[in-house]
Amino acid sequence: MATSHQFILVVIVSLLVAAVALSPRRGEHAAMLAGEGRHKEAIALLERRLAEVPGDPDLLAALGRSYAALGEVPKAIDAFDAYLAARPDDLAAREREAALLLQSGLIDRYFDALARATGEKSPPASVTRLLELYRLHGRIEDEISTLRAYAGRGVLEVPQLERLGALLAERADWRGAQRWLELADQKAPPDISAGRLLLLEVMIQSNEVDRIDERAEAWIAAWRSAYLSGRLILRVAQSGHAVTASRLALKYTDIMPDDAFEMIGLLASKGYRDIARQMLVRWAGRTTTPVGTQLREFIQVSALVGDVSVPLRKFLQLARSGSDAATQGQLAEELASTFGGAALAAIRPLLSNEALLTRPLFAAELSLSEGNLELARWYLNRIDPTQLQPERLARWLALLHRVETDADMFRRFAMLWNGGRLPAELVPRFADEAAKLGQVTTHDLIWNSMRQ
Repeated sequence: MATSHQFILVVIVSLLVAAVALSPRRGEHAAMLAGEGRHKEAIALLERRLAEVPGDPDLLAALGRSYAALGEVPKAIDAFDAYLAARPDDLAAREREAALLLQSGLIDRYFDALARATGEKSPPASVTRLLELYRLHGRIEDEISTLRAYAGRGVLEVPQLERLGALLAERADWRGAQRWLELADQKAPPDISAGRLLLLEVMIQSNEVDRIDERAEAWIAAWRSAYLSGRLILRVAQSGHAVTASRLALKYTDIMPDDAFEMIGLLASKGYRDIARQMLVRWAGRTTTPVGTQLREFIQVSALVGDVSVPLRKFLQLARSGSDAATQGQLAEELASTFGGAALAAIRPLLSNEALLTRPLFAAELSLSEGNLELARWYLNRIDPTQLQPERLARWLALLHRVETDADMFRRFAMLWNGGRLPAELVPRFADEAAKLGQVTTHDLIWNSMRQ
């Protein structure tokens, strides 16, 4: 009987122990209440528990979450403040408190909390968000200090490094600006320009001539852009570093000879004719077989530079090397058109008939200027007017009037018309020539043909 009573006692004690073990603790019970949305009951339970165990971090965190869920933001902030005093490294809790501070309009405390939440091990996205918020709210000093804090850790992207460089440059901190802009330069893709042009300005202010020369040359080679390279070279020239600007301009000519004339024109128009002329000489010396459009632009920029000697020397070089006759003929015509016929005096003996035959209109004009009417007519006779553009057709007609009589003009037009080779725009002129000579029948025939 005694054994039976002992067994019953053991069972009762075991059941009591199990009941205690299986019943939820107050913290767990509070979590269950919060999970069911019963936050008021959870808060009451948590506050009773905190009265027994003041400062318990887990209870404080749970209390803060429940207060936040009920919209009692000030009390939630107080709870998170107490929690973070015990566990300052909980970044997730700091971010949660920061959101509550922002909700309450406590901007200064919000930024302080957000900065604390953005620790050394924070992902780049968190750092970027903090920097963007500083910039949005005009908190420049905080932005600078944060940028500086992360700049050397490999966290910042190129635009952020450039932003730091720009902010420091605004404060005339040239050394600091150059440090971070050079880091951005190393990390940036080759075609990026904004930060590099800012770095150029910083190096100019620091009088870092050797660095300007080294980096600017690399940028020009990478950009391959007339616009960007023009801005760069012009700025270097404006800063007083003429030797460096000249060297960079010549380097540009070597890298991009097809775009050299645009740069030459820019520099000449801005008053840097000496540098422009150096580029012109370099281009002429290195381009052995210039083509039509190049020759025209070559002469035009020579006029901008105000130097006819460079194209004249180029003509002499082409003539002595036995280059293509058409190239010589075009260069001579472009020279005369831009600088006047007198510019050809020095090269006239080298201007061959073969070269002139490639530009018969020009050859006729040149012959007339030299008083040789027969030679001018000879060149004009070698022109097929059907192959002439309207502007050149007008020149051909004007020259004919200078070397031929009205009767000669009429016969020429009649021959072309009968052969079906008289350009349509000259048919009315043919009718006029017929009228001048009293050829009424021919005149009427021509007009009737135009009406058909």
